Amino acid sequence: MLVTLLALCLQLVSAAEPSWEVDEGLNRACRHTYTWDVYEIYFGKHYCTETLEDCKAHCEQTAGCKGVEFSPDWSWANLGPGGRCEVWFDDINATVDYSSSSYKVTCLRYYNNPTQPQEINLTSSEGLPGACRGSSSSDTSTCYYSVHSTQPWQPSWYKKPKLTLEDCKKRCSFQAGCTGIEFMEEKGYCEVWKVPIKAVQNVPGYRCYPLEPFAAAEATVYP
Repeated sequence: MLVTLLALCLQLVSAAEPSWEVDEGLNRACRHTYTWDVYEIYFGKHYCTETLEDCKAHCEQTAGCKGVEFSPDWSWANLGPGGRCEVWFDDINATVDYSSSSYKVTCLRYYNNPTQPQEINLTSSEGLPGACRGSSSSDTSTCYYSVHSTQPWQPSWYKKPKLTLEDCKKRCSFQAGCTGIEFMEEKGYCEVWKVPIKAVQNVPGYRCYPLEPFAAAEATVYP
């Protein structure tokens, strides 16, 4: 009886450990509920991701991540070197077979994610007018941030709400090493930055919210 109880306890402990899906999900694309159910609001996108292991690392360092979709070659889109990694925040309950397509993709579920959200402290509730930049007004790259956005197109019968500023802040708190966010309210567009924000380019409609200790006074606003 004691041996049985110990074995059960070990199984429960093992079940609670973080783990990746055994089925590699090669040539399968992630979907939420049905094979057609894929919307930008479900995930964040990391460009400049070289390997599947790099993509999995993005997920493991993100609170609430439930899986990834990785495409190894995204150079055709001119969005930086390497591939594209989708970090999913919604359950992946379906996949689509891409084995007959030249588009290579892998979908993996991640279980028992132990990563917890971090406390974030924006420099101000209003932010800085314009788009976030690195060391200068011209210093920007898709490698500097992950993208979280509302679907650019949606059928009239299946509308998803736009991402809000609060949603964007939450994505920042989920992503380890977040240095700030860029947000455009009209489009529900959010960037979660990974590198220090030291400048802001005056782009209409966008606002930049660096995290402390990158105080607003330290950031240079360029016209």
